[in-house]
Amino acid sequence: MYVTLFMDVEDLVALEADDIAKTCSDILAEEEVRATMCVVGEKARLLKERGRTDVIRALAQHDIGFHTATHSVHPTITEYLKDKDWEAGVAEAIRREKPGVQAIQDAFDLMPSCFAGPGNTWGAQICGAMEHLGIHAFVYAHTRIPEGGIHRFNGLIAYPWGGGFSDGNYPDDVKSQADRDRVAAHLIAQRDKGEFWQEVFLGHPTRILHEAFWDLANFGGGKETPKAQWQPAPRKSEADLERAISNFRLAIQTVKSVPGVEIRTIRQMNQLLAPIPHHNITPHEQGAVWKQIEANLFAMSGWPIVPKDIDLSRIVSVTKDRLFTLKRYDWKHL
Repeated sequence: MYVTLFMDVEDLVALEADDIAKTCSDILAEEEVRATMCVVGEKARLLKERGRTDVIRALAQHDIGFHTATHSVHPTITEYLKDKDWEAGVAEAIRREKPGVQAIQDAFDLMPSCFAGPGNTWGAQICGAMEHLGIHAFVYAHTRIPEGGIHRFNGLIAYPWGGGFSDGNYPDDVKSQADRDRVAAHLIAQRDKGEFWQEVFLGHPTRILHEAFWDLANFGGGKETPKAQWQPAPRKSEADLERAISNFRLAIQTVKSVPGVEIRTIRQMNQLLAPIPHHNITPHEQGAVWKQIEANLFAMSGWPIVPKDIDLSRIVSVTKDRLFTLKRYDWKHL
């Protein structure tokens, strides 16, 4: 069974978040595994502007995905798509996300392997925009097919959200051990079911360093804090940080140790899937998965960054109109 390890590199506020991103990247390399590091475009631009070529080199040991242009800075994806139809939404997403894709290319000299939605915010038009910009996969997907697993939506490879480790638990040895046991048991169960691929989310470097997320105090509930007033999240104590880094390494070792698991990046998975035929699911199957997809979309209103009264009905209806693009892979050709 193939497994992809993910981390989201996104803190636009704390300068020391650059260093913890390097630390996490180096630990992964020391453990001889490559992850898919989903980097915010503005973060890539800041790293280059600050001359942090050491951090860029460390991240470049791994696969690089695109974690939106500005992540939680308002308007977020749901906010700028909430009143758009398909064509207007695709155009708006291209306009807003293209600079972020370019920033990734400028820093890493490559096209990102995938789009990775930030927090819990997405709209179907993102897929049209990414296809236009040259990104052919998206991860943490809200879409589904009846049997689950990797599928296609609107021309892109869709890798569903699959869970993993809670980075808030890394400073706690007992909770971290429980997380490792849970993830290992899940991977073994999925392997024994004959699953083809699983995600394992390792966390956010900034959350390993800090007591809270970087964006909540600055952008929570739709707050638009001026950039000059952005405040970093409180930093962990040295003792807690040391335990967090140690348990982060143990998390990687746990995944590596599961028999029958092969760790592959999204870029490698994209290459593996490229020659496999795929075909539309039936209208009946579209109806069968719609309730789950709809629930996933409406759940985005619970992301603490967006206004509590955000209206997601247009995003939901546009997504429903695109269900005809859902496709499954013909695995017998693998």
